Amino acid sequence: MDVLVTGGAGFVGSRLALALAAEGHRVVVADNLSGCGGWQLLGAGAVERVHADIRIADDLERLPGGAWDRVYHLAASFANARSVAYPQLDETTNVGGTANVIAHAKARGCGLFVYAGSSSSYGDVAPPFREDGPMEPGTPYARTKLAGEQLVRRSGLAHAVLRLFNVYGPGDVPDPWRNAIPNMIDALHRPDGRITLFGEGATRDFTYVDDVVRVLLDAPRAAGTTTNVATGVETSVRVVAETIARLVDASRERIVLGERRSWDRVVRRAADVTRLRETFGWVPSTPMEEGLRATVAWLRAEGLV
Repeated sequence: MDVLVTGGAGFVGSRLALALAAEGHRVVVADNLSGCGGWQLLGAGAVERVHADIRIADDLERLPGGAWDRVYHLAASFANARSVAYPQLDETTNVGGTANVIAHAKARGCGLFVYAGSSSSYGDVAPPFREDGPMEPGTPYARTKLAGEQLVRRSGLAHAVLRLFNVYGPGDVPDPWRNAIPNMIDALHRPDGRITLFGEGATRDFTYVDDVVRVLLDAPRAAGTTTNVATGVETSVRVVAETIARLVDASRERIVLGERRSWDRVVRRAADVTRLRETFGWVPSTPMEEGLRATVAWLRAEGLV
């Protein structure tokens, strides 16, 4: 099978690309390397790498090969906070870039177009979030990721939309625009570092990266549908912070409460995973502590904390 993975040098994309290559598929990764340190997460060999920006249609014309059996579209301008600061970047990448990838897939031929949606697109609605329930995206990132879904559905391509919930695990690096968990781990490895919780009572549906990749590999099961990819478990962000503190032998006094961020209206987040269970026959279930332990070990081994 010939597979294209956009954003394949990033956190989730790189693990997906390597898993596809391990199954014996020909994998081409297209990435502009804006969201990572380079090609390091892909290691040596295994996949073909093309430095390409999805915002530039001509870049996609340089991709090798002919028709794609499958296109995984993971490339995106990521992070709600960054989107508030740079909304145009999200518009050109998550909407314009998605339109370019769709046009490329249609021109080359594509067996299945798999779009990585975001749980952020639900916005401030009551959990559990259902695929056919209300959508109230509150940030440019959330709105543009939902707009990308709509482009895919109208494309005429065979497709699967998979909404990912708070993915974490080895491969995710600390960065101001990245996810909470690696930044928490990084903070507690600094002599004077603290974890700041932005408001009390926040919850999320944290989903281990290898579970997410397992679903993505089996994406044809979800063809023609929109499916949440999550555990269905609502986990307190404070509990996650306290677990990390215990794993790295840090005092819980280094976890402090700050003001809620003005742009973040979503206090609680958890998925309804009924469709996921019915479609795939299982739901992600890696225990939180096991996943956090693996994440800490990877960050330490890579010298990132």
